[in-house]
Amino acid sequence: MTLEQAVLIAQIIGVFVVAATLIYLALQVHLGARQMRSEARQAQLTYDQTGVYKFVDFPELGRIFSQKETPSFEEKTKLFFWMIGQMRAREYEWLQYQNGAITEESWETYSGVIYFVLGTERGRALWQVCKGCFNPGFVEQVAAMMTDVPQIDLWDQLQEIG
Repeated sequence: MTLEQAVLIAQIIGVFVVAATLIYLALQVHLGARQMRSEARQAQLTYDQTGVYKFVDFPELGRIFSQKETPSFEEKTKLFFWMIGQMRAREYEWLQYQNGAITEESWETYSGVIYFVLGTERGRALWQVCKGCFNPGFVEQVAAMMTDVPQIDLWDQLQEIG
């Protein structure tokens, strides 16, 4: 075997090594993306469960959202910070959707909570106070979602269940 033939064989082997490395790296990137999506879904689930459990721990939140009487300062403070927590979770999910970490279908599912959080006159008034703390693009998304959306009567329905 001549030196020239040895060089050609080494180049061919080098091409195969580079191709194998690229395939390996592509698989690692794919697995990393799947892991990132999984972690994003886990974080979303944790945020959602925390918000739900707040209602279990503080069922008066629903009453305060819908009652005709003006809530006390303490009650409004509870609603305000519960709302920030819920809307921050939605903002996180929206950002994950914008970055491609979750699908449009997942975003639409999670964003449905916004209609619940902003479902009453009081909820919408509180949002006007706290929306400046959020990503402007998210605030625009929420505004577009809430255009011409009627208020919900969930709290009244719950109250009437015997």
